Amino acid sequence: MYDGEVEKLKHKNALEQLHWDLVNRFEFSEILVDALMRRFKLFLEENDVVDELGRLTYWATAADQPPGRSQGEMRKVQVRLALCHPEDIAILQHGGTKAVRKRRIMRMACEAKEQGALLTQEDLALLLCNAPRAIRYDIKAIRNEGIEVPTRGYMADIGKGVSHKVKIVELYLMGLGYPEIERRTQHSQESIDRYVRDFSRVVYLLERDEPVERIRQVAMMSESLVREYQRIYEGFSGKDLPRMKEVLAEVSSKKSLQRKKRGGSLR
Repeated sequence: MYDGEVEKLKHKNALEQLHWDLVNRFEFSEILVDALMRRFKLFLEENDVVDELGRLTYWATAADQPPGRSQGEMRKVQVRLALCHPEDIAILQHGGTKAVRKRRIMRMACEAKEQGALLTQEDLALLLCNAPRAIRYDIKAIRNEGIEVPTRGYMADIGKGVSHKVKIVELYLMGLGYPEIERRTQHSQESIDRYVRDFSRVVYLLERDEPVERIRQVAMMSESLVREYQRIYEGFSGKDLPRMKEVLAEVSSKKSLQRKKRGGSLR
């Protein structure tokens, strides 16, 4: 069963990436590559695939690889993926194992994307020890909630989707309660609060007329996420939304406090 999916996965590991580098980047002969691979394998077999934070090391296809190539021809990227996370416990308690699986699908797909790679449905099936059909069903259910899962197939066919962070902030600003946001997105209240704080930080810096590149550095976010938060800020600022007004009021208060501090330092 799943012969096609398994065949693709055979090319996604440290040894295959090393083989690819030796052939494509260094242009070594096949005889030399084979000899080196046998030697390197002794060291790679002892490689620890779990770091001190419990994240898995996984070789995924680089996000910049074009479609139409076989897995053996594409460059891979080593990524760290959080298979288990403290918030999974609360999700398990309230939503069961299916809810945890959906959360892990979103988390690992987004983690890979942030590290320059894109997971396939076959990758997720292997990582979560589920059939590809179950993964496809879960991804469809997540997308029906209006949240995008950045898998390789989707990003290659459609392009950039709306990230889960952006969707959660939008739901929050629209006035949805925490239980409903948690149900729709399979995220804990802790995660929701964190994304809202990140959004508020971006709004504060935008209000100070900081450029996107500066905001990216200060907030330690990707440029794409900063721009998505900027889009929300520009689109929601003029709407009669109590939570958006709260964010703007908090930002205004911070700006006033900063002006007072600067004024006091000049005395």
